Amino acid sequence: MNHRTQRRRHRREEADAGQAGHGERSADEQLAAMEALLEEARASAYEAINSHHRDFLSIRVYAQDPLDELATLNEKYEAVRARVADEDADPGGGRVQRLDAAGRALQAIVRLAKAHANLKDIDDQILHGDIAVAASAIAEAGGLLHELGADSPRLVSAQPLEVLQAQHLKKRAALRAELDYLTAEMYRFGDGGAVHELAVSYCVTANYDGVPYEGPVTLSDLFFALAQLGLAQDMADRLVSSLVSRWLAPLLRNPAEPLSVTRVRLFATMSIGAFSAGRRDSDPPTLPAAAATRALLEAHCEALRAQWATVLAFVRDEVFHEVNIEDDHADLYAYVGARLWESVWPLVREGLLVPLVPDDIDSIADTQCLAPLMALEEAWLELGLISADALLVKDAARSLLQTYVGKRRRDLLATVAAVLTSDDANTVVVGGEGPVID
Repeated sequence: MNHRTQRRRHRREEADAGQAGHGERSADEQLAAMEALLEEARASAYEAINSHHRDFLSIRVYAQDPLDELATLNEKYEAVRARVADEDADPGGGRVQRLDAAGRALQAIVRLAKAHANLKDIDDQILHGDIAVAASAIAEAGGLLHELGADSPRLVSAQPLEVLQAQHLKKRAALRAELDYLTAEMYRFGDGGAVHELAVSYCVTANYDGVPYEGPVTLSDLFFALAQLGLAQDMADRLVSSLVSRWLAPLLRNPAEPLSVTRVRLFATMSIGAFSAGRRDSDPPTLPAAAATRALLEAHCEALRAQWATVLAFVRDEVFHEVNIEDDHADLYAYVGARLWESVWPLVREGLLVPLVPDDIDSIADTQCLAPLMALEEAWLELGLISADALLVKDAARSLLQTYVGKRRRDLLATVAAVLTSDDANTVVVGGEGPVID
């Protein structure tokens, strides 16, 4: 039996022994005794909080757990409340008000002690790689401290509360730094001129200083911790930006870009451009020109669908490796998919949708002209990255006439701009002969 268990049993025995004589007292005597114990518990909680953050402290104070004492006190409070209810013929009397005040103070001290208990072991949890536990503790402590803000200084002293608030910020910053390190280790982006690579490690076994964790930190642990701290979307935004700029946009310009995916036991890698000799990011894109034939545009869409399907499957299977995307992190997965699609949609619209719109207004009613793009969008829907109410291509098909008008307007503006910048000497005779002037 360890020291803490022995101390808890000893306090429980003292409480049981005192309870026998406690029941013989009047309600006023029991209430006064409970109020005195409440002040002792308050002082004990303050001492534990202040002592924990000193440079030198005794083993007795360091090992002190205010929650043990408060658990016993809570039982006594319930007993006193029952006794007061039995004896007090006037519920509006002073004893009821004193009891209510004591109850509110007790709950405030319990919240303070719980916040302290959550924060005091964060450093060890981070060191051991227990980031999910640490994140949950920090999130809970933050909620408790927020509630206590309204209780200070009426129910709890401002000084220990400020100590815990400062420690909460410090511990949160330390865990965030650890999560930034883990994110960089698990998602490694490599750039080598025209070659881009993303290596996803399924777990990390040591911290930044090379000290091994007690157990490997997995992607699921990372996602849980990020969600607890409200940082998951920030990480997702950075990931989306890299995926769009290094994979989805280049493939939109040229679906023939070499794309490869390799998987081993502990990580997976996706690379683009690894076998394209001489290509550079500054090279002109090979996206079909506005005057490209419909056959070329359809072939481009078909090749792009296959390449994007590979990238999107990598996102689902590797970026979210063994992460519960159907339950725990469904919202984050949907967020990543929506952000990816919204980011590439302007490129799809200008590069593929507008050229696919017929030039003949009589053909506008035939929405099958956008069938290649609808098939492209289906790849996103099949992987669950977008929902059925976020199909932008289908929305565009419903407003095809508006898109046609916009296309014609753009063509006319281009013609006008070309005329305005042309050589004035390059004249063109329009119509028949003019009137003869005598």
